[in-house]
Amino acid sequence: MKKLSDYLIPVEEEAFGPLQTQLLQALCQAYQVPVAMLYLADAQEGSRFDYEAGSGISGRPTLETFQVGEGLLGYAALEKRPLSERIPAHVLISPVLSPLVELEAAFWYAIPLLYQDQVQGLLVLVAPEDKDSLWESAEWRDFLNEWGAYLQSVRSRRYIQMLLEKTQIQNQELATREEELRQNLEELSVTQEEMRRTQELLMERTRWQELTIDLFALTSSATAFEGTSLMRIFLAQASRFMEAQGALALWREPESQSFQIVSRWAPKSISQFWPESWAIQESLIERLEKERKTISAVSQEILSQGESGLVGWYVAPYYDARGLRGMLLFGFLEAQPINNEVESALRSLAIAFFSAVERIHRAITRDYPALLEAIADIGGGKTLFLNAEAIQKGDIPWLHEIPLVQREAYVSALQRALEKGGLWRPPSDIALREIGLASFKGIWMLRFS
Repeated sequence: MKKLSDYLIPVEEEAFGPLQTQLLQALCQAYQVPVAMLYLADAQEGSRFDYEAGSGISGRPTLETFQVGEGLLGYAALEKRPLSERIPAHVLISPVLSPLVELEAAFWYAIPLLYQDQVQGLLVLVAPEDKDSLWESAEWRDFLNEWGAYLQSVRSRRYIQMLLEKTQIQNQELATREEELRQNLEELSVTQEEMRRTQELLMERTRWQELTIDLFALTSSATAFEGTSLMRIFLAQASRFMEAQGALALWREPESQSFQIVSRWAPKSISQFWPESWAIQESLIERLEKERKTISAVSQEILSQGESGLVGWYVAPYYDARGLRGMLLFGFLEAQPINNEVESALRSLAIAFFSAVERIHRAITRDYPALLEAIADIGGGKTLFLNAEAIQKGDIPWLHEIPLVQREAYVSALQRALEKGGLWRPPSDIALREIGLASFKGIWMLRFS
């Protein structure tokens, strides 16, 4: 599926449709289907789907837009699962077909493209015969997941653009309203306070929207070679904006009940009290799973063991199809109330942060090991993965190769690399030939004898 994945790249808005058309053409060729169409969910509610691109048809399809639950395609979006049926071709396709497509009745497949259990788009395929067996492969499902994540980023970009345009309109409306209030101030003295509150609310909303846009841009440029430096900058900027005393990001794998620290930021006066391992209260996890939104909590509601050193916390959850995967936590000296603006903004920040974490993790676990293997094939050497637990315990298989007086320095360097992430090289005074890439899960390494 590598060839199809090549089309999932960031492009300007005007290039998105032509790029998806090329992707559908490649998909039709790869799976020998004559017709393919893509419908994308609207950027705000995700309840309306509009036609974006097609292959094998001339002009626009008969069905250009539909709602969730409306008709056959809407029902597939509602059920969040693929549906298929044999129907007359003209029901779904423009009467003007391309010369290569001559179908009277055909099998059609409505395949939802999901991200975080939300339908981002709908792929429609039309074939002259039953092709159910083709869609069962793990490679096909992985590609659909990657396509769903890509379409989510496109929808997020459109949503941010819509917010900016909406803010501009609101600013214009506010300016008009301020002028009207000024003219009537002598008769309506109470309107001055109303105007002040309205302006403060709009300014607060605009400030949060600008922060969200800035941090979305920051995470979109994050790479595995930068380690966790951009993640710490993300947490620091968000904390300073809301005057939080510290922040951290926690992550867990689907099969695990415990959370790992991905990144954290706090002054030493605060972080010295933080536990190395954050044991999260089961009641908090259940609350997040039930409410599925950013919440305000106190320290006793978060940790089942130890003290956080801060009283109040904002907890912004991150979900995928398998449930709660990550949390952003921002700590304060006192318990904090939470309003709709803050809740919505922090939920968006959690999506931006952990989407970058997942993207970097895919690069470290898939692309980088393949690169190391290729280098090893050419120049010799051995590729291996040293997990975080072994590094923290100092359980390094080749530690005996290092002089005794340098072993502690070597292990300390590995532990620092685990915390910071990014490119790994041993200290210059230790005679080892190795290079690697570190993340919070461990270090992929290429070692030469």
